[in-house]
Amino acid sequence: MILHSEAPSIPPGFIPMPEMMQVPLIGSIACGTPILAEQNIKSYIGVPAAWRADFALECHGDSMAPTICDGDVVCIRKQPEVEQGQIAAVRIGEEATLKHFYYQNDVMTLLADNPSVCPPMVYTGPQLEEVEVEGLAVGFCRGLV
Repeated sequence: MILHSEAPSIPPGFIPMPEMMQVPLIGSIACGTPILAEQNIKSYIGVPAAWRADFALECHGDSMAPTICDGDVVCIRKQPEVEQGQIAAVRIGEEATLKHFYYQNDVMTLLADNPSVCPPMVYTGPQLEEVEVEGLAVGFCRGLV
């Protein structure tokens, strides 16, 4: 008999699910050449609450492979700045891409994990006005969509 004050025991070898939350899947992001950035909620997906994600995007392309692949869903925490080398969702004009972010001496460089798919993207001077960090990639899911 289990009393209400007793928690059920977890079987050996099992890991309990983390606390989950729902985030909107709002569109797509390029993992290659930037594509038109659109925000239309397609559905909601469950992700670990510890990620503190604000929204999710479907990835298209293989520039971030093998880490993040075509068809993966990447979860983004909306924030205007990221640290050197972190993976960020970056808007360039009306297009968006997912890349490692670097900024030094008034030069922004966006790097892919797979440079054979997408060479380094470098922005300086007035070009910087067209580029905006949308947020930090805080996790990804494979096989959701």
